Amino acid sequence: MMTTPEPPTQPADITAFLTAFARAAKAELTWRAYRSDLNLFARWFTRTTGDPFDARTLTRIDVRDYKQHLLAAEGKAAATVNRRLAALRAFCAWAKRQGLVTDLATDGIADVPVPKQAPRALDERAVDRVLRRSAQSGNRRDHAILMTLRHTGIRVAELCDLRVGDVTTSARTGTLTVRAGKGMKQRTVPLNADVRRALATYRDQDRHGADRAEFLFISQRTKTRLTQKAVRGLTAKYGYQAHVADGHPHAFRHSFATELLRQGVPLTAVGALLGHESLQSTARYTRPSERDLRDAVAKLALEDER
Repeated sequence: MMTTPEPPTQPADITAFLTAFARAAKAELTWRAYRSDLNLFARWFTRTTGDPFDARTLTRIDVRDYKQHLLAAEGKAAATVNRRLAALRAFCAWAKRQGLVTDLATDGIADVPVPKQAPRALDERAVDRVLRRSAQSGNRRDHAILMTLRHTGIRVAELCDLRVGDVTTSARTGTLTVRAGKGMKQRTVPLNADVRRALATYRDQDRHGADRAEFLFISQRTKTRLTQKAVRGLTAKYGYQAHVADGHPHAFRHSFATELLRQGVPLTAVGALLGHESLQSTARYTRPSERDLRDAVAKLALEDER
C-alpha cells in the first residue's frame, strides 16, 4: 500500500489528491512521479504569483506560463514537459470531480511536439563486428540467423516462422519467401551471395535431410521451432561480445533499411522489401539520426576532431 508522506511545503490539495490516487491502487511509479511533478509546480506557482498553491486559484494562464517556463527558462525536454502537464491534468480532473473547481485549468494546453527521429540502427561497422563474432563462434545456425537479419531486413517473428522450403538458393540467385508477414501478407525477398552462402552452409551441414515442411531455424537443444526470445538472446550475446550496445534483432532491420536508402534505393522498393503497407512507415528511415546531425555539423569545423 502506498503512503503519502507530506513534505513540509506540500500543499493540502496535492496531499489529498495523492491520497485518493493511492487508495485507487494506481501504479506506484506514477504516484511518485505525480508527487514530484506537482510539488515542483506548486513551488513555481508560489514563487511566481506570491500566493499559496490552491486548486481553486489555478488558472489556464498559470499552466500556460509554467509550460513556457519549463521550455524557455529551464530548457526541459519535450518529454519532461509533457509528463509534468500530464500530472497537472490528472490533478485538475480530480479537483473537478471533488467539486473544488468547475473548469479545468489544463484545457487547451497542448503537449509539446516530440521530434521524430529515424529508428535506431546499427552502423555498418557495428553490424560487421557482430557478424564477425558469430562467424568466429563456429555456430553455423547462429551465423545464418544474423546474416539473414542483416541482409533481408525481415522481422524476428517472420524469421522464426520460416520453413525450409521458404528459402531457395543456387550459385547465382536465391529468394526468401515470407508467407505470414504483418497483416498476413506474403512477400519475396532476394538473397545476395553472402546470405546465400551462410544459409547453404547451415542447411547442408546442420539440416541435411530435413523435411521441407519443417521450420528452417530450430532450437539446438529441443530441435523445435526457434522462439523470438531465443533470437533476441543470441543477438544480445554476439552484440555483447562485439561491444555493441544495441544488440536487439530489430536493429538489424533498421540498419538494412537505412543502408538501402543511403545507397539511393527508391523508397517504394525499400518498403516492399520490409513488407510495409504504407510508405509513411518506410519514410521514418529518411529522418536524420543524431549521428547524421552531428556529422553534418562536424563538417563545418576547420579542424579535424579526430
